[in-house]
Amino acid sequence: MTEDTPSPPDMNLTGEWDKAVESRTVKDRVYEAVTTLTSPTTVADVAERADCTKEGARPHLEWFVDVGVLEKVADNPALFVRNEAYFEFRRITELTRELNTPEAAEEAIDEYRAREQELSSYFEESSPEAVVLSETTYDDLDEAYDRLSEWRTITRRLRELREAKFRLESNHGGSPASSFP
Repeated sequence: MTEDTPSPPDMNLTGEWDKAVESRTVKDRVYEAVTTLTSPTTVADVAERADCTKEGARPHLEWFVDVGVLEKVADNPALFVRNEAYFEFRRITELTRELNTPEAAEEAIDEYRAREQELSSYFEESSPEAVVLSETTYDDLDEAYDRLSEWRTITRRLRELREAKFRLESNHGGSPASSFP
């Protein structure tokens, strides 16, 4: 390189990443761990996932229960699972902010409905719950499972989009995002 040619920027972000990871608080690490809980999980298991002690995790778990992020499903031993209603509320709130108008929500709904109809035709069923994969040949099983998973996701997303559209239509005055946390 010549004196006039600037050297390329240092693209080694490992040090930055390490600093960011190290600077996370116990509360941050516990939150990251609990967002993945799909079955009842003990304090010890959460603490292990969050790289902290049980004593460090416990108050944060209780706080997350208090604010609705988690549900405590047993006391002895204490078992926690993520509160799906909380995460659905957050997804709908984000959709409301992103879409910003009932018309944008309706457009997204139309796109998802079209894909839902394609998947319904593929399986020749009216809903993902009606699909029986045991009738699928072994060679087609992976593709069928992927499409079924997609259909379930689309069904959930359509429900969320309809709720976002309802919120947008119900919002009187002000910007749509201003009414939501």
